Amino acid sequence: MDFRQLTYFMGVASELHFSKASEKMFIAQPALSRQIQQLEKELGVLLFERDKRNVKLTPAGEYLSNEAQKILSQLDHIKHRTQLIHNGEEGEIRIGHPGSAIYSVIPPLLSALKLFFPNIKTNLSEMLDSSVIEALKKHEIDVAFIRELHPDKYLTSKVVFREPFALILPESHAINENNFESLAQVKNDNFILPPRNSSSVYHDLLLRICEREGFLPNVVHESNYGATILKLVEHNLGVSVMPISYKFSSAIKVKFIEIKNVPERTNLSIIWRKDDTNPVLKHFLKVSDSLDFSDGHLLK
Repeated sequence: MDFRQLTYFMGVASELHFSKASEKMFIAQPALSRQIQQLEKELGVLLFERDKRNVKLTPAGEYLSNEAQKILSQLDHIKHRTQLIHNGEEGEIRIGHPGSAIYSVIPPLLSALKLFFPNIKTNLSEMLDSSVIEALKKHEIDVAFIRELHPDKYLTSKVVFREPFALILPESHAINENNFESLAQVKNDNFILPPRNSSSVYHDLLLRICEREGFLPNVVHESNYGATILKLVEHNLGVSVMPISYKFSSAIKVKFIEIKNVPERTNLSIIWRKDDTNPVLKHFLKVSDSLDFSDGHLLK
């Protein structure tokens, strides 16, 4: 019993008329009859009761009709899903990202992806910039958001979001949006920053901003994770400078003051393997291209 025989059988079972079934399936009636006879012979049962006027299913034919309908429906489903997966309209994409990206580009991007490709599943992993390149090369993720780019012949990237920095202060700090003028006002404060060896370009950028204001920050605590830095600031253990998108994080009691008098911005780029064969990736990138990640205040 094969797929073709089941299809012919279901054609006759639905019409209960050999001539009509043969016309619908574009097969000569004698050939259709032979297919049914071969199926009956193979199964050793009678599937149809026939006379000159009527054709009806036997009990065995009724059972086969019910079961065959399930099988054919499942095959149609498999065929449809196979096509979706081949076209990248169904599947999974694994995304690496820094903590701040969840407060800026990721929510609108995933919302748009769900709207256009509801069968695509996303797997998110928060990771450091220093871990992203290795994870991509090991095929542990398919795409990532990264702040510090490292030239690599196997990878390609594009900048998708630029945002200003903010001064992060405990709620009790004397400086606020009304009296803030420059970072020089916190030159005597303790700072909480990411360590230099984890993201040297990003770290050096923060130092350059401070140097322009005439001081080097007194770093008393270091952390790679934004949520940790925010919590330390909340507990009055120092101040920090971070991407302003962290303003939209959980309800931590700190003050965010945008640093407007500096030209530096922090970039967020998408990076992926040049030879990636995951068909979902092309749709992910296409959706990201369609969104307007405006400079600075995406979620404001």
